[in-house]
Amino acid sequence: MRLYTVQVNTPVGGIQRLMAEQQGHLVDLNAAGGVYYAAQGDANPQQLADANLPNDMITFFHNGKRSLDAGYAVLAYMEEAKPQAGLDGKQLVYDMQAVTILAPVTRPNIVFDGMVYEGHVKHHYGEIPAGYYKRPVWNTQSGSTVVGTGAPLFKPKYTEMCDFEFEMGFYIGKSGCNIKPEEALDYVAGFTVFNDMSARDAQADEAVMALGPAKGKFFRNSLVMGPCVVTKDELPDYDDLAMTARVNGEVVTENRTSGMLFSLGELVAKISEDAYLHPGDFIGLGTSPEGNATCSKLGRWLKVGDEIEFTIEKIGTICNKVVE
Repeated sequence: MRLYTVQVNTPVGGIQRLMAEQQGHLVDLNAAGGVYYAAQGDANPQQLADANLPNDMITFFHNGKRSLDAGYAVLAYMEEAKPQAGLDGKQLVYDMQAVTILAPVTRPNIVFDGMVYEGHVKHHYGEIPAGYYKRPVWNTQSGSTVVGTGAPLFKPKYTEMCDFEFEMGFYIGKSGCNIKPEEALDYVAGFTVFNDMSARDAQADEAVMALGPAKGKFFRNSLVMGPCVVTKDELPDYDDLAMTARVNGEVVTENRTSGMLFSLGELVAKISEDAYLHPGDFIGLGTSPEGNATCSKLGRWLKVGDEIEFTIEKIGTICNKVVE
C-alpha cells in the first residue's frame, strides 16, 4: 500500500488526512472506511473506521495488521463498488494536485541516520576509519525539521557549503528493544525517500569537539521525507532499487539501494540495543555512494535556486527548491 499524509483545504482551514494511492488518485481511507463498514451492515460504521483507519500515520502503524488489512479491504471495495460520496457527503477520492502532500509522518519522534555505504564514508573522510567496520553507526536528529516534497529548502545563512544527502529510509511500526537482526523487518512499517540536508562547514567545526551534528544538520526544513510510505509487503526488494538524483533537471546520481556494508537488520539491532524503538521513529539507511552534491556529477555545493529531485524506484520522487 502507498500511504500519504496530505493537507486538504476546507472552509475552516487545512486539515490533515491519511490517504492511499489507487490508480493515480488518492482515497481518503477513513471516509471511505465509513462507507465500506456501512455497506457491511455495521451499526456504527464511522466509529469502526475511526478505530481501524485513523487519520494519523503513527496510529496506523501502531495498529499493524488490523489497519493494513482494513486499508486493503477498503481499496478493494472502492474499486468494485465505486461509491460517489462518503457518510454525510464526505469526499472520498482526490486528485494528487488537489491536496498538499506532506511528509508521511509530519513529526517523527526521533530520526536516526545511519552510514551503511562505504562510498559515502570514503568521500566524507578521505580514508575510511578502521572503527567503521566494527559496527553500524548513526547520528540522531530532531523530527521538528521534517517536511515533505514541494517544501522550500532554506539555505542557512551561516553556511557556504550547503549539501544534500540522498537516502532511503524507513519507519518503525511497533515498539521493540534488543531487536534481533533477523527479526528487524517485523518492526518496519514501510519505506520512503529521504533527503538529509547538511551544512558541511558547520558540521566540520562541530566534529572537532567530537560532538554534533548540531547546526550542521539542525536547521529549518533540513529533513525531507516522502512523497509516501510504501508498506514493506509491497517492497520485498527494498535492498536493490534504482536511485536517481537530478539537480535542475540534470541527472547527477545513479546508484542503487544495494551494496550496504551493514544490513537493515544489523542497523536496527544496534540502535535498539538496550533502548526502545517506537512506532513512527524514522531510520535512514545512509547516503548512497554518489548521494552528495560534491561526489555526484554536480561537483559543487548547492546554491539558491537549485531544484533537487530524488527518485527511488517503486517509491516515488521528492522535489524541493533551495531558497534564501
